[in-house]
Amino acid sequence: MEKYNMSINQITTIFFDVDGIFTDGSLYILENGVKMTKFNVHDGMGCILLKEMGIDLLILTARHSDAIIERFKDLGITKIFTKVLKKRDFIKEYSKTHNLKKKELAMMGDDLQDLAAIDEVDVFFTTPNALDIVKDSATYITKSKGGYGAVREICDLIISSKGSNPCLEFERYIGKR
Repeated sequence: MEKYNMSINQITTIFFDVDGIFTDGSLYILENGVKMTKFNVHDGMGCILLKEMGIDLLILTARHSDAIIERFKDLGITKIFTKVLKKRDFIKEYSKTHNLKKKELAMMGDDLQDLAAIDEVDVFFTTPNALDIVKDSATYITKSKGGYGAVREICDLIISSKGSNPCLEFERYIGKR
């Protein structure tokens, strides 16, 4: 992890996939057609703490779901982009428009549309349940699986790389409330 610490502490913007990252990759469809998505609350708190530190979080997903939009709005994340299959193009254009350098960018993904964007970011995170080709190319593979705290693991890693810790950031967060 030491060799990644230098890159990780430069991150100002992180792009997150949803399915397989914030979720276990399963889609729940009930008999009546209702679709359900399960999220991990620890991942949510990690995102809140990263936002409090000034890290810009963007959600990029190929699928549209009202549940996804609602979940991330609840966390205070407003940059939610659904139906984005060409993530490489999106990140390239976003970083150009916002004058971001590659060393400031990270992504967390688990599938081919995420892997296609790897050259646009300096650090690429993935999970143990990602496709093998994605794991083989990633900068960092979490210990936790997607939907089971993988996002929180990355959030805590970024917070620590910037000389803080999750407990301190949480105290700052509740102190503002």
